[in-house]
Parts: sequence; structure tokens; C-alpha cells
Amino acid sequence: MVSTASLVAMFFSLCASLFLPVGLLIYFYRRYRFSLKAFFVGAGVFILFQLLLRLPLLNYLSAQPWFSRLSTSILFSALLVGGFSAALVEECGRYLGFRTVLKGKLSWDNGLAYGLGHGGAEAIILVGFTYINNIVISLMINRGTFEQLIAPRLGTGAALVKAQLVGLPPSLFLASGIERVFTLIIQIALSLIVLLAVRRKRPFYLLWAILLHSGLNAGVVYLQAGGFSLWVIELFIAAAAAAALYLILRIRAALENGVRG
Repeated sequence: MVSTASLVAMFFSLCASLFLPVGLLIYFYRRYRFSLKAFFVGAGVFILFQLLLRLPLLNYLSAQPWFSRLSTSILFSALLVGGFSAALVEECGRYLGFRTVLKGKLSWDNGLAYGLGHGGAEAIILVGFTYINNIVISLMINRGTFEQLIAPRLGTGAALVKAQLVGLPPSLFLASGIERVFTLIIQIALSLIVLLAVRRKRPFYLLWAILLHSGLNAGVVYLQAGGFSLWVIELFIAAAAAAALYLILRIRAALENGVRG
């Protein structure tokens, strides 16, 4: 049986990854009337640059012997693969989005919308859909229908899926949702930093976004590889989110005197 605590934690993570981005979109759109185009460009850039370009490339490289040998190094896997590669493609994607599709729509509120789209797509695709699946399968396990309806489709992996959902602690499911809240704040801040690069025609801000993003990703990978507890990692991400929130407010103050567009 999947415990009630685990189901509650899964539902929380589902809400944080699926309903929170949508709810924030509705709330901020009613308040600022920003361009919905900015939201969808942000989502599209994440899907294109991260899911359709970076991940397939990493999957291809992972099959190469030389890449596999390098990946045994924590510095290589944390700094280059886990940190720099994700930061480079996402931040350059943001920059191209603002420079091309959103040219003329470089206000603070459109930067906010862009960040919600980018971070929201990440949350919904990577976590939200997963937790819909987890909740459905968990309910089937508890009702005794898993073996008849799901196990035949999963084959040899069915026992592992069931064991994970039944045996993993609720805190692990809960942490996924908490992390999505923090990550959404960080994605908005990074989007605004890149917006600043375009608005002020200063590529230094783009480099800053890449370095900040790389450092955060590399730090998480390093902590995971070092065997640190889940909540130490979440505390690290929470600290980054607090700094990101501060940056959001500072950048808003810097940009709001400009022309809205």
C-alpha cells in the first residue's frame, strides 16, 4: 500500500508543479496585462533548447566511450554536463527569444511572463506529468488493480515501480514540489537578467546569467554526488531562490522606469 502521507506529498508536488505556474500566470496577467506571447515564447524556448536539443545531444554523447570515461569525474559531470551545458543552452535561448520574437516587448512584466513560461514548462513537463502518473498508479496499487491494468504494460519494470511508490519516504515526494517552487523563482530571475542584457545592450549580463545558472546546477550535482542529505540540497536551492527573489525586485526597480511594451 502507498501511504496516505505519500499520496498527500505527491498531490502537493502536483499542485506546485502544475497548478502553481498556471495560477501565477492568471494572477499576474490580471494584474499587469502583460503579453501572453512572452509566456509562450518562454515555454517554447525551454522545450526547444533543453528538451529537443540538449537532452538528445547528451543522450548521444553518453553512448560514446570517451564521454562515459570523462563522466566518471565529478568535476566533469558537475561543472560541464550538469552545470554549464544546461545554463549555456537555456540562457542563450532566452537571449535569442528576447532579441528576436519578443523584440519590442522588453518590459519588466513581459520578462516576468517569459520567466513564468520557461519555469512553468520545466515544472509541468519534468515534474507535473510525472506526478499525475505517480498518483494514478498509487491509487491503483491501493485498490488492487495495479497487477491487472498496469503491470502487464510495464513488464519486468512493474515490480520496481511498485516498490518505489510503496517504499520511498513521503519526504522525497514532498521535496519535488518544494524544489519546483524555488526553481520557478530562480527561472524568473534568470529571465530578467537576460532581459536586462538585451534592454541595455550589455552582453555581460548574459554571461552573468550563464555563470549563476552554471554554479547553481553544478552545486546541486556536487551535493548529490557527495552524498549530502536531500534537505541539505533543498536548503541550498532555497538560498539560491531567496537571492533570486532579491534580484527580481532589484531588476524590477531598474526596468520599470522604461517604456512598457
